[in-house]
Amino acid sequence: MRSNPLDPIWRSYKISVGSFKMTHRVIKQQQVDLINNLPSPIDSNTPQEITQAQKEVEALFVFSLWATFERFVISYLQDKSAVLQQHVVPSDLASPFYEQVKKEIEFWKTDDMLELLKKIPAIDKNLIGQTRAILRYRNWIAHGKLKKPLLSM
Repeated sequence: MRSNPLDPIWRSYKISVGSFKMTHRVIKQQQVDLINNLPSPIDSNTPQEITQAQKEVEALFVFSLWATFERFVISYLQDKSAVLQQHVVPSDLASPFYEQVKKEIEFWKTDDMLELLKKIPAIDKNLIGQTRAILRYRNWIAHGKLKKPLLSM
């Protein structure tokens, strides 16, 4: 059984969130000697700066989770397309045909891949909708947060 490729990223995220919470507590309790290696002196703005840093790190985790998920989907579709080699006639065309399809999958639009996955009866269609909402959020982050993200599902 394959392990979930998102698990290590999720564990790192939880550790980061815990670290930010701990840093807030240390500052609130004025245990400055525990965090004297921060890049700037601790002052009244530090809690807000740490909160902002946490938001930025959370956005980076969304990127990491999405990239890992997208790579998983691409690999999955590439693996599934390998069966083409067994059915293409003439057989001399089978391997080059598969290699071309495998290469092209790398450039498919994510929405097209999600639409294809939606055809699998075992996949909850609501999950595909939620995935599209996450994609919109990821795109919002990637394009500089220029307008409010569309997170409706």
